[in-house]
Amino acid sequence: MIRCPRCALTCTAAGCPATAPLSWYAGRGWGTAQQLVHRLGGDVTVAMVRRWRDRDGLTTRSGYSPLDEAARIEAAKRLSPRGRPRPT
Repeated sequence: MIRCPRCALTCTAAGCPATAPLSWYAGRGWGTAQQLVHRLGGDVTVAMVRRWRDRDGLTTRSGYSPLDEAARIEAAKRLSPRGRPRPT
């Protein structure tokens, strides 16, 4: 059993299941926390995405969140002078 180093899901012969295409609703791409991690950068973790739901108001419906909203939150966090330094 091999786990994905980015999102910790169990990989299949085809690769990580989180790399599947996002669901589209009302012109926005919606994905699970693991799918968002695969699209937002190498230093984003599933725990970070879950904290955004709790602390920053990331919209969640049935376990799915919009990629564009998560990207805006990530950009604000990455460019903020607070917290640990992260590469831009």
